[in-house]
Amino acid sequence: MLLANLGKYRIIKWLGGGQFGDVYLAFDTILEKEFALKVARMRQEDILMLKDEARLLASLGHKNIVRFYNIDNIDGNFIMVLEYIKGQSLRSLLTKEKFELFRAIKIITQCLEALDYAHSKNILHRDLKPENIIITEADMVKIADFGLAKFIRPGSISASIAGTPIYMAPEAWQGIFLPQSDIY
Repeated sequence: MLLANLGKYRIIKWLGGGQFGDVYLAFDTILEKEFALKVARMRQEDILMLKDEARLLASLGHKNIVRFYNIDNIDGNFIMVLEYIKGQSLRSLLTKEKFELFRAIKIITQCLEALDYAHSKNILHRDLKPENIIITEADMVKIADFGLAKFIRPGSISASIAGTPIYMAPEAWQGIFLPQSDIY
């Protein structure tokens, strides 16, 4: 269902959706700026996962990770306000064009810099895939969707099996996630 308005936000278009919610391009009528709104589907477990994602994103501040602005409950909808990225997913680009070696290295390097930063904050993404890597119009990488991310806790980096099967590292199938699992 496409919303027309959500509080101070005018919904422009649906950008996509996943297991936990839908993402919309929205215009903040007060700040007069575009944002991406991630709206939870109202199952309690979805809301808890989005709250966890918001806490993780709030602790990150890197040029190659989608910026988190706010979390709110508007008109009974649990939402996350995120940086809107003008660009395309890496998946979309890979289906349209063949990358030159230099461009591929530049994209991979930016992904690794973002992951290195997240790992230095003890955060694993756990679902890195071309659909979660956005390439801006200026050819800058932005890693998105930390919905399955987890904090690495000393002595306890085992978790439930989560991720997209074709991109999961072998150890992830056993519920073991390491920084190397994101790179796999």
